[in-house]
Amino acid sequence: MSEILTSTTATTANTATTTSRPCPHCAAPIACDPRFTDWCPACEWNLAPAPDPARRRGARSRARVERLYDAMAARPAEAGQHRSGAWLAAMVLATAVNLVTLAVLAGSVWLLLAGWLGLKAVGVAGLGLAWVLRPRLGRWRATEPGELTPDRAPVLHAVAARVAAAVGTAAPDRIVMDHQYNASYARVGLRSRVRLTLGLPLWTALTGDERLALLGHELGHGGNGDQRRGFWLRTAQGALTEWLRLLLPYRGDRFRLRTARQSALDHLATLLLQVLAQPVLLLWTVLNRLTERSSQQAEYLADERAAAVASSAAAERMLAKLMLDRSVQVRLSQQRTAAQLRGRSGTVRGGQVEQTEQVEQFWTGLRGYLDSVPATERERRARLSALEMSAVDTTHPPTHLRVRMRAVRPARTAAVTVTAAEWAAVEAELAPARRRIGQRLLGW
Repeated sequence: MSEILTSTTATTANTATTTSRPCPHCAAPIACDPRFTDWCPACEWNLAPAPDPARRRGARSRARVERLYDAMAARPAEAGQHRSGAWLAAMVLATAVNLVTLAVLAGSVWLLLAGWLGLKAVGVAGLGLAWVLRPRLGRWRATEPGELTPDRAPVLHAVAARVAAAVGTAAPDRIVMDHQYNASYARVGLRSRVRLTLGLPLWTALTGDERLALLGHELGHGGNGDQRRGFWLRTAQGALTEWLRLLLPYRGDRFRLRTARQSALDHLATLLLQVLAQPVLLLWTVLNRLTERSSQQAEYLADERAAAVASSAAAERMLAKLMLDRSVQVRLSQQRTAAQLRGRSGTVRGGQVEQTEQVEQFWTGLRGYLDSVPATERERRARLSALEMSAVDTTHPPTHLRVRMRAVRPARTAAVTVTAAEWAAVEAELAPARRRIGQRLLGW
């Protein structure tokens, strides 16, 4: 047997003793870090130690996303969205759905005005149904938890405005910082004001130019032509979703009937609702399928804007760090458990100064941990993403394809730069958010 070679690095909170040993499958040398899964890059032994079939796409889904990747890779980077036959079919279907909602509203009003007493009761119920099916534009509140107002974070808003100008879209009206390893862009309310949400764990994981790439990607959604963000299609999808919620009270249980304390009449009513829901479920599935290509195409276009703002290299690194989400969740869980154990021993959560120091150590530890993730683990995450075709969510293309797209596109230089002094000012502006979100993640 080959001799096991051991090399030791400095042991800190974020580094560990690394070893090298032969792969049990092909005998190739593999680097081992006790914090991560042992695997073999040569034969991919133990690439996915606990496969999750639910995360893997079917053959047809894989073929669709790969065809879209090939089509986008063949197009010029500056090309925008184009209206296809799928778009026309989606608009026709959305129109039919929205007309049904309008018919429910109009019929209910007519019954209230012209019907006899019994029909007036039906009209009242119909108005309630029309209210449930109404368009969801989102409510723009005067204040929102986690909001970073321009007076409290002027430098961050100024940086975001510069990025928005570079991608040709509106500057965010509101910036919100939350606890997710993600970010999002939304237009809210009748005035379609822009809300940009940034996850502090993701923001912490990124360097300055990678943060610019993140801002460029999210604000790029303001002009990338995503069909699902349009009012008409969004209204139809929302109405179909509400129909399903009304008809499938047990949908989260995969249509299995609950037997406990249910009478035969309850079983019959549930079966009837499920039968009635099947056409709605079919329409919902078809509409999502028709708009899937446009939504994923919009993500590729947003990635192009990220590259234009911060450079191709920064955009690629930002996308690669999205594949570390599971590692981040494990690290956050470990830090929360350790903080709670220390809390029970009385070694944490002293005065305000001590709490602030502990929260800062939490964020410093998270950043150091991510910086210390070895290349072999990053490669494993990339290959696992390709194996599972995993994505941020169903509206996004698989993340590994987005990274690959950056490699085949011509290299772009940064259009927006931020000085070290500006980034330091942004960090100071985020101090209250770091303390608040850090305490939440630590379970305090």
